[in-house]
Amino acid sequence: MHKSNTSMDDVLNSKLLVYQISGFDGPKVNINNDSLAQFLTSLYYNVPLTDIETALQWDSETTLNNIDVLIENKLLSKRGDYYQPTLGILTLERGQLLKEEAQKVANIIADSIIKSLPKIQKIHDQTNISNYHDFKELSFFYLSNVLLDNFQIQAMEEGFLNKPRPMRNGSRYYIAIVEDYTDNKTEPYGIYGNQGLFWNDSIGISVYGNKRVKSNVGWDNYEDKEVYVFDKDDTPLVTEKMPTAFLPTLLDLLNDNKSNFESTYQKLNFDKEVTFEEFFIFYYHFVYTVATDILIEKDIIIKPQNSLFYYQIAHKVQ
Repeated sequence: MHKSNTSMDDVLNSKLLVYQISGFDGPKVNINNDSLAQFLTSLYYNVPLTDIETALQWDSETTLNNIDVLIENKLLSKRGDYYQPTLGILTLERGQLLKEEAQKVANIIADSIIKSLPKIQKIHDQTNISNYHDFKELSFFYLSNVLLDNFQIQAMEEGFLNKPRPMRNGSRYYIAIVEDYTDNKTEPYGIYGNQGLFWNDSIGISVYGNKRVKSNVGWDNYEDKEVYVFDKDDTPLVTEKMPTAFLPTLLDLLNDNKSNFESTYQKLNFDKEVTFEEFFIFYYHFVYTVATDILIEKDIIIKPQNSLFYYQIAHKVQ
């Protein structure tokens, strides 16, 4: 429960996005539907239940049914006389604080990537794509998505957190409600992410960046974009060998800073809502995003046009 002056009007006028991280599991309730995200966020702000019902036009039966469903899926709990959301609520205030908190370790990670450049460059030099594109041209993909995000995050999770994702009604997943600025031209807080666009028996085409937003019309149409092709020989080099080469360094850095992460977890009261592991997975997205931006500022990474990198890899190679 978070005490504030936030009203139901504030919540209803907020841009709330639901982000889920999982393998194949997912929640058995879609909190994008039926104003459930707004309901949970209102409870986080300690808005009285009667005010919530009035604003959402729920009768008491609807309220109780939704509460029961959310409790069953372990997205809500009753603590004394109030209901406590049991998923991360990343408000604008919290998001900015997380970005600030991430700065220190992000600087350390960025410095470590710079020191690792010779061995990462060496792996790039073994690829067929290096005959057509130099390392700097692919640096955004290599140093952010490969070393830190999509091709690293599972190994990081297993090596650093070493705990299964929380069990919720038979499914294991991480989930959060993220508040965004209504006029934002990037994804929330500028966080970089990866998304598949096309898949068949032999190839997969994906995009990496932070402008996968409606205002960026056509971002998901890869057919009119330059798509960087990593063939069947290149794919294991860049999706396995390259992240593995940096993983021990990354794990050492995270372990060295674990007490700071735990302090942030408690200071921002996430310990009242979710496990440390669930908090950290979302916090890590801020960490690698800030590290990426630092490397861009240092001209180690060249940001692609429109902040999006389209690429093709061979199928069934992680």
